[in-house]
Amino acid sequence: MDADPVPFAERLLAEQEKTVRQRGNALLRLAHDGRVGRMHLCRMVQADQLCLESETVAYAILLARFPTGPAADLFVGLNAALCSLKPSLDRCAKALNSSPASALDPSVDSNAFAFPQAVSWMCLHAGPAAAALALRSDFAAYARESGELLQTLSSSGIEVPEEIRDHYSSPAPAKLLDLAAAVVQEGTVRECGMAGRAGSVADTLLAGLDGFWRFAAGERAPSVVAAAPRSRQG
Repeated sequence: MDADPVPFAERLLAEQEKTVRQRGNALLRLAHDGRVGRMHLCRMVQADQLCLESETVAYAILLARFPTGPAADLFVGLNAALCSLKPSLDRCAKALNSSPASALDPSVDSNAFAFPQAVSWMCLHAGPAAAALALRSDFAAYARESGELLQTLSSSGIEVPEEIRDHYSSPAPAKLLDLAAAVVQEGTVRECGMAGRAGSVADTLLAGLDGFWRFAAGERAPSVVAAAPRSRQG
């Protein structure tokens, strides 16, 4: 590890920012092909409602685990930001008449549960710096990819309800991203060997985000039951 942890943290943050810039997703690929319709938007909103429920609980757990310092300020701020988005997301669901998140079945819609599973694991096992890096990457990736999706749909002449445009055009919360970066920098001092761990947690959360977009695109993941090996008969 570097003698000075700040440049080390800056490199860690820069690596994740590069990853975020280079990302694509399943729904964006459909949009670039002109194949996104109302059904895909409904699925996106439905999965987002499930994610919102999971995230608000996850940030409360992180706050309970790390109740002081910049990390606590970050988790409080993220929770408040998400709670403020719920009315807007509800308006999206109403505009599309999409099914509620409670209608999702993990045995057949496992992609929709990929991000909730990842953020639930993170809130129980990640340290504050690893969680901050992962959440910074997730918020930045989600905002960038949502904005690109709207631009692509608009360029293709695909009709998008105003409620969807308003909700999904929201930029990533810059102040919270900066606070997350500060938590990462503090963590390079306090958390020994956090570099590999932090990168792994961030990768896990971004993989969950990939599942979110795959569900919105209508892709099906193998169910856990179907994928499990069967016991051999004696």
